[in-house]
Amino acid sequence: PETWLRTTPPTLLEELTRPWAPPRGARILVAVSGGADSLALLFLLAALAPGRGWTLAAATLDHGLRGEASAEDRRFVEQVCRRLGLDCYSAQRSAIPEPGVSPEDAARRLRHEFLRQAAAAEGAAAIALGHQLEDQVETVLYRLARGTSLTGAGAMTRWTPPLWRPLLGVSRRTLRELLQRQGEGWREDASNAGLDAARNRIRHIVLPALTRALGEAALAGIARSASLAREEGEALAALAERLAPEPLPAPAGSRAFDRRRLADLPSALRRLLLRDQLQALAGPELRLTRAHLEGIDALIEARGPGRRVDLPMGWVARREKGVIMLASSAEEEGFDG
Repeated sequence: PETWLRTTPPTLLEELTRPWAPPRGARILVAVSGGADSLALLFLLAALAPGRGWTLAAATLDHGLRGEASAEDRRFVEQVCRRLGLDCYSAQRSAIPEPGVSPEDAARRLRHEFLRQAAAAEGAAAIALGHQLEDQVETVLYRLARGTSLTGAGAMTRWTPPLWRPLLGVSRRTLRELLQRQGEGWREDASNAGLDAARNRIRHIVLPALTRALGEAALAGIARSASLAREEGEALAALAERLAPEPLPAPAGSRAFDRRRLADLPSALRRLLLRDQLQALAGPELRLTRAHLEGIDALIEARGPGRRVDLPMGWVARREKGVIMLASSAEEEGFDG
């Protein structure tokens, strides 16, 4: 660990110890896939832990998408943890996608569920993830290409309890160079090399083209733009909450608002308010598109004959006698306005 502290640039160490870092004495669970990014994070945190009073554990999941290669990744992580004297939560679980869910998304959800369970078992205050600068830029570009809000353009956050992403300002190349200087190898996920997935095409085609055209500083610039978008999106969301009309009496598990009071708000604030209200009801898994929110906006402004908008996960928005109701499809059937 001491050699890591001596050979790591001070600016990188600052990324891991700035104000959003867990407090002294915290228990931290490090998510490790065996790839360079998460492995470098594990070594860096192991080097910093004694001075910060942190205690560490690691977690690795084989979700079965790559057969024996996934199992070898898991065994590799277990071996590294034994060298470092760290507890390692290790499991093999199959990611079975639901209809309309890609295998990659199913694996991601399974991994997050596993990490939260491991963190709870460990009493960990934070789950450290190895997302780095290029991951952030890929997320921003992917969302912009599909159409997104300020919140979406903000991409990943450094600290969304319990998830901690301390490497968002660190490049992939920097992390690999750190491992190479220490003589440490890592595992490569062969599926990341293909061009079938949109994220891989951004990584292998778009980002190199951007850096050739504008220089490597362009990636850091996009990441800074994400931070600004997130801050401004949060400010607008706070303003929407402050200006929001008081909800009307409604059945449990639903929300009702006076349509005219909503119509008095700018449409951008209405969309933020309605998005937050629906996610408070249904949970953050509710994925609302701009089309969903514009459909509700049309109800508020009483444009057209439609009186109902169907939303994901069985939720609906309905206009009835001057009231906008947000409810699950089962609950809203009993609403008579």
